[in-house]
Amino acid sequence: MFAFTLMKVVGRDVWIGIWALVLAFVATTRWERGAAAAGNPAAEIWLRFPKFVLGFLLASLLVTAIASGYTLAEYDAKVTPSLIAPIRNLRTWAFIFCFLSIGLTTRFRELATSGARPQLAFAAGVVVNVLLGFVLSVWVFAAHWRSL
Repeated sequence: MFAFTLMKVVGRDVWIGIWALVLAFVATTRWERGAAAAGNPAAEIWLRFPKFVLGFLLASLLVTAIASGYTLAEYDAKVTPSLIAPIRNLRTWAFIFCFLSIGLTTRFRELATSGARPQLAFAAGVVVNVLLGFVLSVWVFAAHWRSL
């Protein structure tokens, strides 16, 4: 159960902003140097950076600030039903519409013509993301997991 929590919640949610920034930087400075050299590299990185990460960070900071003054029992009794439950429902619907939109805009013919290399690169990226997310999460949050 803890390994799943580490990989899913911590490995994905905590590190998503860091990975998005790193990939935007690498894509701009390494993979497509010509496009970035023509303009402002910082502006190109900003354009490629997924802005939802900033909203995610802001929401996390806001809920943390609100919940930090409560004990666990108070949090479960007051914060969860009045704040967390509605946010959880909103999150569920947002994910449904997000993935529906991704599915509706996917161009499968273009994906099929891309060949095996990009698909293998994506698969390798997923494997690296899961493994690295797990290792970094265990390392960064080791004291927290030992205290549970």
